[in-house]
Amino acid sequence: MARPSSKINVVPQAILEAASNLFIKRGYEGTSMQDIAHELEISRSALYYYFKNKEEILASLTEGLTIVAERLATQVVEKSKEPDDALRELVRQHAKLILLHPVQFRVVDQAEGSLPESQRKIAESARRLLLQKFTDVIQRGIDAGHFRLVNARVAAFALIGMCNWTAWWFKADGAKTAEEIADILAEFGLHALQRPEVKQAQPASVQESVRMLEENLAQLKAIIGAGQ
Repeated sequence: MARPSSKINVVPQAILEAASNLFIKRGYEGTSMQDIAHELEISRSALYYYFKNKEEILASLTEGLTIVAERLATQVVEKSKEPDDALRELVRQHAKLILLHPVQFRVVDQAEGSLPESQRKIAESARRLLLQKFTDVIQRGIDAGHFRLVNARVAAFALIGMCNWTAWWFKADGAKTAEEIADILAEFGLHALQRPEVKQAQPASVQESVRMLEENLAQLKAIIGAGQ
């Protein structure tokens, strides 16, 4: 079957991005397939070649976030032996996924109730598995004496929520890139759970040492400036 002609070389990802922006601006129910086609400057037949309706677009967005997030987390847990390394990578990876797709995540968060029940259950299952991966790694760190005695499930909710919230405040043209923010959140999440004696026993990396020096210098400048 030949692809229908259009004014642009449309690809599924371009459709998902355009649809996401419209869903945020107009609401899922207030956006039609014609609106999406118009936004992309293509015919409806070109759009229907990839997606039959809005539900398919929303399902693709949901799968691209919830199911991918769970699969990535599973890979981390299978590869990482130490709970510290596993937790750092879990947070960094999940944060990066959200940071690279903030609008899509907001759409999924707000409009998932419009999915057919079968697809909604798949998404809910993926989220439960993601939560369980975080919880298991945190509990493993507690049992090994690396992490503080906390409720592992509550801590997992907190870390995932921290990553998810970036979808509402991250700016692609801001001072920090998605990679940099993901790294910051990963270190923040790890240090929030590590026992004090474990933190002290680990030598700081060059990157961490430079970061601490920059923070100390910024704080010193603030103190000097306040005294003038």
